[in-house]
Amino acid sequence: MPADASFDRAASFAVTGRFVDAFEAGRIARAAADAAEIRVLADAAAAVAHRPGASAEQLRRNELSRRALVADLATSTRTSELTVTRLMTEAVDLCARFRPVVDALERGEFSRQHVSLIHDAADRITDDQARAAFVQIAIDRAGNMTPGRLKPVLGSIAEKFIEQPLDARHEDARACRGVTTIDLPDGMAALTVTDEATLIHGIHDRLTAAAHSVIAVRPTPSDSDQPTDEPRDERTMDQLRADIATDLLLTAGPHDCVAGTGLASIRATVQVTVPVLTMTGAGDEPCLLAGYGPIDPDTARALAAGAPGWVRVMTSPVTGSVLAVDRYRPGASLDRFLAARDERCRFPGCRRPVWRCDIDHTRPAGQGGRTCHDNLAHLCRRHHVLKTIDAWTVEQTSPGVLVWTSPSGRKHTDRPEPVVRFTADPGLLARRRIMREPWLATLEPPGTPHAPPF
Repeated sequence: MPADASFDRAASFAVTGRFVDAFEAGRIARAAADAAEIRVLADAAAAVAHRPGASAEQLRRNELSRRALVADLATSTRTSELTVTRLMTEAVDLCARFRPVVDALERGEFSRQHVSLIHDAADRITDDQARAAFVQIAIDRAGNMTPGRLKPVLGSIAEKFIEQPLDARHEDARACRGVTTIDLPDGMAALTVTDEATLIHGIHDRLTAAAHSVIAVRPTPSDSDQPTDEPRDERTMDQLRADIATDLLLTAGPHDCVAGTGLASIRATVQVTVPVLTMTGAGDEPCLLAGYGPIDPDTARALAAGAPGWVRVMTSPVTGSVLAVDRYRPGASLDRFLAARDERCRFPGCRRPVWRCDIDHTRPAGQGGRTCHDNLAHLCRRHHVLKTIDAWTVEQTSPGVLVWTSPSGRKHTDRPEPVVRFTADPGLLARRRIMREPWLATLEPPGTPHAPPF
């Protein structure tokens, strides 16, 4: 913000508000237009669909009519026929099995990208009633989340409604792992590795840690004044990740790969939630990789076996929100609690993981803010600065629930993701009561005297 005393903050924010209003109105109009397009394509497909009991000649004519229509739609919109065919097929399914989602899109509750995420997540739910229940939950979540945050949440919720166990689906999907190359302009190419989510996230975080170590040893500005023949390293984080990955792949041979599946060699920071019954093999609840979604229990157990220590996260059996955190080794219990609760930066839409964030006092300590769980939250450096300069304000209305107010006066509520991931499972709750699990007891807030585990 300018330091000039003549700067009119209210007038500046009023101008900002007009921009936000116009942008928001445009997005709502686009969502309504996308919904109308879905319905038009579904009607077009129905007009040239095969009729039950049609003769061979009628089927042939219908197919010719369908091809002619697809070609007409493609040429009139300068779109490929393959794309038009895909959009028509998707539109038919959306209007047949996901009509409430299309209705919500028409009302401007979310975007076309949200619709695709809901459609993809529910596609594996074969039971009509289960799918309808999932769709209602998904619509509610989509109205308050960006697509990036929504995807792992929908994946976790969908596991409750899919009949085939995750470990069986994982084995089928794992057979499709591989490496592909894509040629790009200007002498460039892309290498894509498809493998288990835990391995890919671990690889990315390990490359990030290595890149940070390169940045840490760069000469300081005072050092750069000294004469040297070495060129200054000004590579970005993405460039460093790419260079380190290239060096590792081109300088290591198969004889250097001693970790087998790769799980045993992961030393990167990843957060995996493993239900205690799944850990012992007595249950099959899905395990969760923070920022991605459900992973198979065998992979989670293998990662847990190689971990130097375990953090036990006690959650509400009704909402799934974090109640308390403890560990079998001494440590900063409050930091662990906040990391388990937040998982990522708590600014709406941001997905930067907690280990790349600062722990921020919602109400500044200099203004009497306490250092406790209901006045602390993780913020990445970008959004920490945004809050500090007073462009945005934030209030923690209840423990872990942050309400942000934008310069234009709009309010955005950000809740910890575990609160919205889980739904109550009566069978699971019954097993927990039988086993007398400790998190069924009422727990005091972290930091309260005599409150376990602090």
